[in-house]
Amino acid sequence: MGAPITAYNRISDGKIRVHSNIYTPDYVVVVDETLLSSVDVTAGLKRNGAVIINTPKSREEIADKLNGYKGRVYTVDARKISEETLGKNFPNSPMLAAIVAVSGVMDRDTFIGEMRSSYGHKFAKKPEVIDGNMKALEMAYDVVLEAMEEDKMSLSA
Repeated sequence: MGAPITAYNRISDGKIRVHSNIYTPDYVVVVDETLLSSVDVTAGLKRNGAVIINTPKSREEIADKLNGYKGRVYTVDARKISEETLGKNFPNSPMLAAIVAVSGVMDRDTFIGEMRSSYGHKFAKKPEVIDGNMKALEMAYDVVLEAMEEDKMSLSA
């Protein structure tokens, strides 16, 4: 892919007055797994946060590239999901669904409904794009939700 980029998003119920880099993020989303070899994606990441990585590998397979990070790690094969649902490698929708699931910022039904509405406006003349993106969102959300449930079960065992 291209050069590494860093983007920041703040989410709050209140007014956001800070407009700068985030040095201690709650969550990190890695869209291109090749960054794991050149960027410390867990730098400053809170232990009670999570990192979500677009990769076909398991979290165990990539653990050595996370500099000993002890928090939650989730992997999503967004490439596979987007190729199955959209016919092309567009990982953004699956990765968006993954972070929404992990963060719990909104429940699944609300998220899916809001995204259907958003895509409906954006791709009104391309229903196949809407359907593909909706399938991608649902698949990725469910993959991460399943991993989160496995984590809960292993913690309670």
